[in-house]
This record gives sequence, structure tokens and C-alpha cells, in this order.
Amino acid sequence: MSPVGGLRARLLERLTPEEVETLGARDALSIEHADKLRENVLGLLHVPLGVVDGLTLNGRGFMVTLAIEERGVVEMVRRGAGLAAYSAESSEQIMMGQIQVVGVPDVGEGIRSVLAERANLLVEMNAVSTTRRALDLTARGLDTEAGPMLIVEVHVDVKDSMGANVVNSMCEVIRPAVEALTGGRVNMAILTNLSTGRMVRVHARVPAGRLSDGVIDGVVKASAFAEADPYRAVTHNKGIMNGVSAVLLATGNDTRAVEAGAHAYASLRGAYRPLSKWRRSPDGGLMGYLEMPLSVGTVGGVVNTHPIAKINLKLLSVTTAAELGQVAASVGLASNLGALYSLVFEGVKSIQ
Repeated sequence: MSPVGGLRARLLERLTPEEVETLGARDALSIEHADKLRENVLGLLHVPLGVVDGLTLNGRGFMVTLAIEERGVVEMVRRGAGLAAYSAESSEQIMMGQIQVVGVPDVGEGIRSVLAERANLLVEMNAVSTTRRALDLTARGLDTEAGPMLIVEVHVDVKDSMGANVVNSMCEVIRPAVEALTGGRVNMAILTNLSTGRMVRVHARVPAGRLSDGVIDGVVKASAFAEADPYRAVTHNKGIMNGVSAVLLATGNDTRAVEAGAHAYASLRGAYRPLSKWRRSPDGGLMGYLEMPLSVGTVGGVVNTHPIAKINLKLLSVTTAAELGQVAASVGLASNLGALYSLVFEGVKSIQ
């Protein structure tokens, strides 16, 4: 069934009639197409695709599709989007790959040898892609239970791609040179999903008078609870990832990579912390802040091959990975706000 009524009219402002029909078609992704995307395909699992119209981000309105099976998430995002205006910014789009070298006779000398050849190694890596560039290369020693290791880390500007394939390829291409320079053996070479070179920061502002003083106080105290207790923090962050992952799944991005990176980042200071914080603003309203790593792509892979993902990305009207990351993170903060508002004002039954 295709969207009807007012929703269909709003969709037609951004999509063609054929694209609107595809959104509601049960056969939008065929078995044959799915078999080309993934191995050993035996069927299709349909996930509900909801929509939130009215997210205001950086002064611009967005219609956002959310792919998620859990009841209540779309409503929480809608509530949070309606309560606040959001602004966001992104860092550069830098992903890191790691090359693990074992059996190095002298780790210190190996590091010096690798760094002495840094320029040549970068040239070799940059033959992999004409658009995405290896910017830097570092090396360090690492003591482990399995003995000392040498870790070479490469930093790659992946532009608007998620970046996994190009980073992995760049690491692999210098494997022989790294082994020759260190006298060791490369055990593995792969990117890390803790993408702290692709940070997104979101601010939310609820103006004074929109929420009662009691609700603001409740949200602030709920935030303080999460900041002090990891058992609460993990559920607080799950509410954020409800929104983030739903946007990523709808646009064909890797939800598991982003989720792993988000939870690792939440623990980076030695204790598990919430990704967002809420405070009373000086004018008597409410303000929220979220910071997280977010590796997404608007080109390559499933993003450009799954018919629904392509339509959802077009509906968002974003063209860069940075813009998509900002939308996803803002939806995550809106989901968080909507859930906290409901919990302190109405109770848990309101979000089920």
C-alpha cells in the first residue's frame, strides 16, 4: 500500500509518483536483487518504514524516514522533534585503519623505520583511490598478553563514503612494505569502527514556556541519573540509538558499525557514560547536547543499490556524509528527548 492523503502530497513535493509507489511496494526489493547484495539469500524480512515530518535542523525542515520494528520510536522522535530546534556540526570525515604487526625483533626500531618511510607509504596507499586520500600514518608499540606488537595506523579522508572498503584496501596494499620495514609479520589489517575522526555534535534548544518547570526539572534529573549510573546510561543511550539506527537502516548504512563505535565512545573515559546531556538553559528553557562518532555514507555500497535506501536518501535532500550524520544524530537526540519527556511526564506506558 502506498502512502495516502496528506502524507502522499508531502512526499510528492520531493519524490516522483513512481518513487512514492515504490516506498509502499512489497516487491520493491526482489529476491534476485537481494541475492546480488548479500550471499545465501533465502528470503526478505520487511521492516516498517515510518516517517517524521518537522525536524528543524540548522534552520531547515527535514522529512525523515525511520526503519524500525519497535513500537513507540517514531512517536518519540516526533515528540522530540516538535519540542526543540536542533543545530549540528561535523568534524572532518577521517577513518582510521590498523595494521597489527607481530614478531617484530625490535619494536622501537620498527617504529622508526616505518615513520622514516611514511611519505612513500602514503604514495603507495593513495594509488588505491583517486578521490579518497590517506592523510597520515603513525606507528606505536602495544604490550599485550600475547606479547609486544607494533600497530601501524593510517588516517584516511573517506569523503562521502562510509569508507570501510577503501581503508581496508589501503592497509592491505602496504602490508608487504610494513613487513619488510619491521622484520615482523602482519597478522591483520582492518579499519576501526571507533571513528573519532568523524564526530557529530548536536545542540537542542527547547524555548522557555514550552515545557512546564516540573517537566524540565524531571528531564534534567533523568540526565543526571544517566551521567552517574551506567545501568541507566546504557538505556539512555539505547533511546538515542533507536533514532540514529532507524535513520541509518532506512538509508542503507551500517547500523552495527555505528552502534559499536557509539558504545565504545561512551566508555572511552574509563566508565560508561551517556552520549547526551540535558540542562536547564539560562532563559528558563531546556538545552541538550549530544556528541558521538558517526561513520556514514551517501555514496557506495547498499546506499546506491537498494531501491528504498536511494529514495529515502533523496527524501532527506542531503548530499554529503556530514549532512546525513548530522540528521541521524539530531534524530537520536530528538528520540532521547521524546523518551525522557514521556518517562518523567507520563510514565513508561506512554512509550510502549
